[in-house]
Amino acid sequence: MKNTMKALIFPEPWKVECVEIPIPEPGPHDVLARVVSCGICGSDVGIYEGGHWIVAHGPGGHGHESGCEVVAVGDRVDGIKPGDRVARMGACYAQYTTEVNVVGHGQDQATGALPIVRNDLTCDEISFADAVGCALNCAERAELDRIKGRKPRAVILGLGPIGLILARILAMRGVEVAASEPFAHKRVLAAGSGVRVFNPCEFTRARHGRETYVDAILEDFGPADAVFEMVGHNQTLLDAIALVRPGFRVLVFGAQSMQMIPYKECRLKGAELVYPEAMVNSKSGVDYWTPALDLLSGKNGPKLQVMDLITDRVTLEQAMHAFEHYNREGWIKIIVEPNRD
Repeated sequence: MKNTMKALIFPEPWKVECVEIPIPEPGPHDVLARVVSCGICGSDVGIYEGGHWIVAHGPGGHGHESGCEVVAVGDRVDGIKPGDRVARMGACYAQYTTEVNVVGHGQDQATGALPIVRNDLTCDEISFADAVGCALNCAERAELDRIKGRKPRAVILGLGPIGLILARILAMRGVEVAASEPFAHKRVLAAGSGVRVFNPCEFTRARHGRETYVDAILEDFGPADAVFEMVGHNQTLLDAIALVRPGFRVLVFGAQSMQMIPYKECRLKGAELVYPEAMVNSKSGVDYWTPALDLLSGKNGPKLQVMDLITDRVTLEQAMHAFEHYNREGWIKIIVEPNRD
């Protein structure tokens, strides 16, 4: 193996570079992994654009949706060996990494963490674990199991990768789901899971007067026991509050640096605003890495399908163009393959 590798760096907003740097050497408690797959997450795009709260200027960036193969382990690492496929590696916009994905993951950040071995999954499948864990956290924080005597109802605003995964998880759990999404191919994917879909852009004044997609959802689907705001806009937060059943929850997962809380609307409904942390249930201290990986493998039941969410695969060099020309309309999940020429 050569001594240097390619890695992306994000030194400032709207700037990404591909550099040649030394391959990191694992310390006694470290794992050196070869990055096979790294999904471009919306948080990565936000970091590139300068609008996200995470700062990741070092080599490899925040690249955290990763599936990797172990190359070497430190002499104090147990249970992991070269050749293992592992989840939870970070800084993965690079050919190799020793970093573990702990940003914003609570206890791991304080105590240190090791990657998770999952040789029952492909690296592509493993790369979805972070997004699936986030979706699981959203679903759990909704606490829809408190609904008795009828099927719970949920509305998802925004069908990005996590929104689509969340829709599939809720449908697998027997929840009735409706979703709002402007882009047709994402609505088609959700509809294939039994989700009732709405296009917010079709409600123009010329056709519908003052009626909005919110009115249509309330009329055709009804108020929801949980509404998931996955967009990160203040207007969709207002829409979510309008859609939720009095006394129930709006789950705010769309990222934004500042948010205006509509006090009057929340107070009149007694609505609860809940902010699920990425992979850790901040209410119970449970993380979702293993449940997410189990769901992807079908270990304890039906296997969660995610491979159809991959829109394209790119090299590190091509990833720079993907960040510059990121196509929210056309793309769902772009997989970066750092070791592909």
